[in-house]
Amino acid sequence: MAYLNLLLLKIKIIMKIKVFDHTGKELDPLELRLAWLGTEPNHHLLTQAIRVYLANSHQHTSKVKSRGEVRGSRRKIWRQKGTGNARHGDRYAPIFVGGGVAHGPKGLKPKNLVLPKKMKRKALASALLIKFKDDSFSLVKGFTKLKPKTSALANLLAKVANHPKTKVLIVADDHHPNLYFGARNLQRVTVKRANLINAYDLIFFDKIVASPESLEIIKSRLKFKQS
Repeated sequence: MAYLNLLLLKIKIIMKIKVFDHTGKELDPLELRLAWLGTEPNHHLLTQAIRVYLANSHQHTSKVKSRGEVRGSRRKIWRQKGTGNARHGDRYAPIFVGGGVAHGPKGLKPKNLVLPKKMKRKALASALLIKFKDDSFSLVKGFTKLKPKTSALANLLAKVANHPKTKVLIVADDHHPNLYFGARNLQRVTVKRANLINAYDLIFFDKIVASPESLEIIKSRLKFKQS
């Protein structure tokens, strides 16, 4: 019985990844053993990693003036009684147009949030596992054979990732000029190198299109054994 359960687990963690060539023709799928990613994604850790990434991506340089910093007369806007209006002091209170802002940003950048390296790797593994299970990850062989034209890449992504209906992240193993030239005028398409992607990138985009070499780079970043 234990052997049967182990066999079922091995079958469950083997997944087929779609593979295409540079023209969009579907090739034989890649059988990938997902034991190096775990059996289930860690959603709590993934949420934490995305929160840290978004918090650190803001410059926090916004600054507004409080009522004490707005220049102008401090004369009482109208007399205290007899007008039928509410009692007020100067006209630079937050409720008046042109007045200060209550509890606004002060332009003070807080300390960056820090996520340990092991947690970053596990969050990236969880995001990758989600994309594998959702069938949102595809491999393309021969990115270097693409012509440096927008139309060539647009036709490829339409077949591989249902673009432009989806947001597509192209994961490259190196700097390929033809790939960058083809993607720079395409909306909802981003090209990023495999050694720079993070968990937020994988979750934000609907479809992930990568080269086989990029997948190996991601594996090496996660420091798991090849499978």
